Amino acid sequence: MTRLQVHVSSDGLRREIRSNGKLPEVFFEITPRNGAPAPEFDTADFALIAMLPLAMRDMTDLHAEFEVDALLLDGLDHFQEIWHSWRPDIFKKRIKITSEGEYFRPPVDARPPNAVAAFSAGVDSTFTLSRHVKRDAGRAIRNVKTAVMVHGFDMPIDADEGFETLAHHGSAICADLGVDLVTVKTNWRKIVRNWEETFGVGLVSVLHQFSKAHDVALIATEESYQNCFPVWGNSFWTDRFFTSSALKIESDGGAYDRIDRARYVGQHRSLVPHLRVCWAGPRTGDNCGVCPKCILTKLNFAAAGIAEPWPFPQGLTPELVSRMPLQTHWQKVFLELILADMESNRVADPAIIRAVADRLASAGSTESRKRPSKLKPLRGTLSKLLRASR
Repeated sequence: MTRLQVHVSSDGLRREIRSNGKLPEVFFEITPRNGAPAPEFDTADFALIAMLPLAMRDMTDLHAEFEVDALLLDGLDHFQEIWHSWRPDIFKKRIKITSEGEYFRPPVDARPPNAVAAFSAGVDSTFTLSRHVKRDAGRAIRNVKTAVMVHGFDMPIDADEGFETLAHHGSAICADLGVDLVTVKTNWRKIVRNWEETFGVGLVSVLHQFSKAHDVALIATEESYQNCFPVWGNSFWTDRFFTSSALKIESDGGAYDRIDRARYVGQHRSLVPHLRVCWAGPRTGDNCGVCPKCILTKLNFAAAGIAEPWPFPQGLTPELVSRMPLQTHWQKVFLELILADMESNRVADPAIIRAVADRLASAGSTESRKRPSKLKPLRGTLSKLLRASR
């Protein structure tokens, strides 16, 4: 049994999770930007969330030396069931969780619920932020007050200069939309393994630290419902299981694919120069323009009919597409989706369309040129994952 304690600095801006040396120590350092209010420390629920994948990996039960939200405890049981079934090689044991007590927080007043949103300055999170602020989300509209950017996830914890550049662009987007920006620095990624399957847990553990002044936390879906892949760290299949009586976790934007999102954000031109999507190139806080993520984003803008300038140091050319690295199965799938949209709508340069088709042909793609479904690749990938985990 591993016992968890939370230690909070006198100003409330540094929070440490300790377990008497049985699990690595995790810290979170909070920096409000441009006059944003600091999040008050409210509950220690975030600590239990953050340590859950480590405990499942090390097969150690957890005892929280603090009260835990009863609704969250229910959700964590479901989360464990799912991931232990999907990846028992990573989530090795469905652990037992105990605490010093349980609580359930009923609504205290009739004010409209406030929302906090995970934010990276990329297309997905900027789409989520802007569509709620601009009230384009129908009945799903949330009153977004705060955006949270994490230092130590995509941007390495030791890349201080690069993160400040990224935060500068994030601040510009938030200022344009009238939303507060708070950044959080954490070593969480350095101590967990299998980042692709666990990063959603780390993200939610950050968002839960804003529950005092917020009722809902928004996480942009990685892909649309049509093109989704469930065995992934951030998934609308599993994010909801981190909901507590104090903070509801909502996945956002699943009805829209990357081209739809690029089209929406691209129509708000003041946001475009500050978009930052690059995580594979040099960690400068700017877009390299030549990694697969940057090139795919350019192609999404082209397919959406959004004219340059885009936030890259160079434009989109057939030569850039032809040299594009295709390092994963999903990059090929995304390129197939882009090509299908381009051939259907024909708003992109014909030379770019030919270059995309040629790049896929040279990669040995056998996908249909019709707008493909990810269901076939998903089934194949899921089968491989499950076989590998046995």
